[in-house]
Amino acid sequence: MKYTLSLICLFTVLGCKDNPEQIPAYLYLKPFTVDAQGDASWHKLTEGWLYVNGEYLGAYTLPATVPVLAEGESDVLLFPGVKENGILATPNIYPLLTRWESKTVNLRGGQTTEIQPSTTYDPSIKFALGIGRGDFDGGSSVVLENRDSDPITTFSITDNGAFAGKCLLMEVDTAHPLIEIATEKVQNLPITGSPEVWLELHYKTDIPFYLYLLHSSNGGSESSQPVFQFNTAENWNKIYINVTQALTTTQADTYRLYFRTPLPRDITGNFSQLHGTVRLDNIRLVHL
Repeated sequence: MKYTLSLICLFTVLGCKDNPEQIPAYLYLKPFTVDAQGDASWHKLTEGWLYVNGEYLGAYTLPATVPVLAEGESDVLLFPGVKENGILATPNIYPLLTRWESKTVNLRGGQTTEIQPSTTYDPSIKFALGIGRGDFDGGSSVVLENRDSDPITTFSITDNGAFAGKCLLMEVDTAHPLIEIATEKVQNLPITGSPEVWLELHYKTDIPFYLYLLHSSNGGSESSQPVFQFNTAENWNKIYINVTQALTTTQADTYRLYFRTPLPRDITGNFSQLHGTVRLDNIRLVHL
């Protein structure tokens, strides 16, 4: 009886041994290439949102090496992601660019498979200000209006310090400390929250400046809705601003982008610098 009980215990222990752990395969996710004007150099696609065989595995700053518990031919999806409104804490899938997909990625435990994702603008995309007109390089550019009360302040389209080709230049100083610029009117923007509307642009500035939406309905007077404050950027920076909430809040018929550039002051009300320069390029107001 003693031996029988011992054998039972031995077989029980042997039968309860853990199964060997699965060795993961690895995906090395390279940064996205972009099949569009300016290619990847005109974009700032910082993340990839990864799905393997329909399972969401997370958002990763690219490039990244990701362990995957899958074997054999697998379906891999990678969505391009950006920092929404330029904020590190708010990465988001960028819905205006297409996802990368392959149904034949062959995964093997312990092996690394390199993924070179590519993307382009969704075929259904609409450029509310017209494609290429916010680049200031062709024969037809976005129409701009000087909206401040100082007849001396103005803007220029120049190749001086442009990101590519030409850019919009706004300058202020202590004698003329404010410039306000509005774009032409845009109609038929989605105002229900779906689809989303985004503003893409490059900027370079040594002073803070501000973005508003001017909006009106039924031919009435325009009101302004604050959208975003740009901080200084010594080098050219690309930003993706989600303006969807501002549109759903205002529910208007027509809109203009409105850039307000004041020379900064300190807490005593004195100017904190003598001159300020803002450059904008590749302005694209886009939605599906």
